[in-house]
Amino acid sequence: MIQKINKAGVCAPLGFLASAVNADVKGKGKDKKDLCLLYSEVPFKTAAVFTANTFKAAPLRHAMELMKQGKEFQAVLVNSGNANACTGALGIENCETLAQAVADSLDIDPSKVLTGSTGTIGVQLPVERMVSHIETLADELDDENSDLFAEAIMTTDTFPKQAGVLVETANGAYVVAGVTKGAGMIAPNMATMLCYITTDAMVNDKNLQAALDHAVKGSFNSITVDNDMSTNDTVFLMANGMSGIIPDMDEFKEAVATVCLELAKMIVKDGEGATKFITVNVKNASTEEDAKKCAFLIANSPLVKTMFHGEDPNWGRLMACVGASGVKADESTTDLYFEDLLYAKGGLIIDPAMEPKAAAIMKQPEISITLDLNTGSESATVYTCDLSREYIAINADYRS
Repeated sequence: MIQKINKAGVCAPLGFLASAVNADVKGKGKDKKDLCLLYSEVPFKTAAVFTANTFKAAPLRHAMELMKQGKEFQAVLVNSGNANACTGALGIENCETLAQAVADSLDIDPSKVLTGSTGTIGVQLPVERMVSHIETLADELDDENSDLFAEAIMTTDTFPKQAGVLVETANGAYVVAGVTKGAGMIAPNMATMLCYITTDAMVNDKNLQAALDHAVKGSFNSITVDNDMSTNDTVFLMANGMSGIIPDMDEFKEAVATVCLELAKMIVKDGEGATKFITVNVKNASTEEDAKKCAFLIANSPLVKTMFHGEDPNWGRLMACVGASGVKADESTTDLYFEDLLYAKGGLIIDPAMEPKAAAIMKQPEISITLDLNTGSESATVYTCDLSREYIAINADYRS
């Protein structure tokens, strides 16, 4: 049985400890935690999904190289305020320097240390300043520090994002829990985000990766804020086995998917400048690919996103997106719903007098729309947000 945990984070499973400090990574003297450490009392198996962006940040390239050598690690060092992306060979050297410092502090091999970064692209890490704080991070590791870890990885986020589940089995219980950050530069394959998911279940490498791939498809690869793909997107799923429970894999996949979807929705709800959380459903498409392509085109349309911000049920914009998506669709057989209100059938509005009902739906903070293409039996769901003036202000002033 899978139960959501009200207060959960990376330290919820057995054996995981965390710490966080203000290392002034940005170099602007801000009083904000921006460097954190996650450590397991025993080595953990690791699965990962990285951005599809070909200009991958140094921590990703460093991790990918380490994962070629093995899938067992014991610590992850993460900073916010600096992406360590577009930093060349020195960026990799800086990852190695930081990993060595963590390894020395924890008395483990540096090949067991992963790194992660998020923030401004194209700036070298202040490595000496960061290294000077690593002994403190090691000394302050504690299983009560999930909140501090969540705080330290935030950039333009307005709130920390954590979720977890307890899975009860006939042989005992295990936990899957995690943390993510992300609010802007969010697009699929993957979104601009870091995500760290921990579990004390006993899972081998192959099953761990399969569970993560399944979960990411319906969560982090089904969200968009602004259709911009980052250089740093990373999801790690880490299993240290300390519960002693070998899970049923179907149930484990469901548990991981539940945590990932909850975290992914938090990213969209915290979209930069967002005031609306929007679920876009496309159903009865000829292929799953068509359904997702159509849903994403709607979800990424500035006209659609501003329509939601203005609370205007301008349904013609939605229909135009379906036609522009290039998927198999026919205007005369396409139906449109605001929530469960069938508003247009066969490409035609049912009754203009229904507009006040649709307008009332548009005033809700969370809105669902459905496009029924009636060309097949496949479906897809994508989560997005509105586009406000505040989004422009946040990104225009990002480095100042």
